[in-house]
Amino acid sequence: MAATGTDPPAGAVTLDDDERELVTLELRTLLPALRDDRQARYERLRAAVDAGVVPGELAGELASLCELTLQTARARQLYRAEGEKILTDLLRRTPRGRELAKQISDVNAALKALEGHAVDSMSVRMRTIGHFTVTVATEAVTLTLAVRPDTINVESVEVGQAE
Repeated sequence: MAATGTDPPAGAVTLDDDERELVTLELRTLLPALRDDRQARYERLRAAVDAGVVPGELAGELASLCELTLQTARARQLYRAEGEKILTDLLRRTPRGRELAKQISDVNAALKALEGHAVDSMSVRMRTIGHFTVTVATEAVTLTLAVRPDTINVESVEVGQAE
């Protein structure tokens, strides 16, 4: 991380040189396509990135930029695995990234209820495009996960005999 001499404000994300370079490259591509308020917010993000510290009120825009670059595979195509890792690690340090980490932790905690039990059935269903459920049933627990492009959650846990 780049040393700033002082601690960043609470909620701020400090960027190292590699992160600054990649985010700057992505902003150069994105900014011309934006208009009005969105463009103004991302211009403020660009200035913050240039300074090396993104304030908490712009962390959502930083996370959105990282997600867009990662989800479209642009990061891997342009910056290879190293750039993808840099942007993924940066996303994890934003409030959005911490929210995703919490969701994953919650899902893993629920999956622990299945440990040591034989799986009776498993299924995947599509609710609508981009929204799926994964159900795993044992003799003791039936667990249903909701999976969307940007989130995973425990939808339900049923304790008792699987039907």
